[in-house]
Amino acid sequence: TETFGPSGYEDNVRAIVRNQVEPLADEIRVDALGNLIARRGPRKATKVTRKIMIAAHMDEIGVIVSHVDEKGFVRFSPIGSVFRRYVLGGRVRFLDGTPGVIGFDRLDNVNDLPTLDKVYIDVGATNPKDCPVRIGDVAAFDRSYTEFGNRLVAKSLDDRVGVLIAIETLRALKSTQHDVYFAFTTQEEVGIRGATTSAYGIDPDIGIALDVTPSGDTPSSLKMEMALGKGPCIKIQDVGMVADPRVVQWLVRAAEKNKIP
Repeated sequence: TETFGPSGYEDNVRAIVRNQVEPLADEIRVDALGNLIARRGPRKATKVTRKIMIAAHMDEIGVIVSHVDEKGFVRFSPIGSVFRRYVLGGRVRFLDGTPGVIGFDRLDNVNDLPTLDKVYIDVGATNPKDCPVRIGDVAAFDRSYTEFGNRLVAKSLDDRVGVLIAIETLRALKSTQHDVYFAFTTQEEVGIRGATTSAYGIDPDIGIALDVTPSGDTPSSLKMEMALGKGPCIKIQDVGMVADPRVVQWLVRAAEKNKIP
């Protein structure tokens, strides 16, 4: 989770993943968009039944420098869904290791939530010449991995937890009658781009994406069945898609058979 990897800059994450999956896969490749695709097929000479794609994205949200003002303060644009309520006072770290802290312009009402064009990154500079970052430089949020009992807190569990599950699934897959493709994808946070190109490249019969979801067990949350610690969720529908009901029921039956909540 602490590895730098905003959308389009997944190289370091991909290197870690490749080190884990290369000994486990029958075939491994990286496509032009940076997706890492590992294939595992039948161990014996047999007719492959289906092509199954399991996808998890390597990238995380971040920011990109759009302007440095005369006092060395850095304005930025978001990479992915950077929520205003989380950025104030937050810390970032650029690809070259430069740290920064996010401040905001004067507010008439201190309880207001400023828009992103009213916040800036302070990297310790006093003018553009001594500013260590330039327009186009990319930063990720700088938050450490922490455990609270059996709860985990980290900046990029979305979706490094899915990446981990995919790796461990490949590790546990001792035999299969299918060609199973594990796609560790890029640029999800800016439009599911890596998963889209991977799906076209693999052309699977069945596709399963591993990702995170909000929960419904916090104070005044939306009324949802998801609860932290109560098992994985099976997506039925969201604003972008309706899941194939055959796949939904297949996953439900598999969970019930294996007593997975």
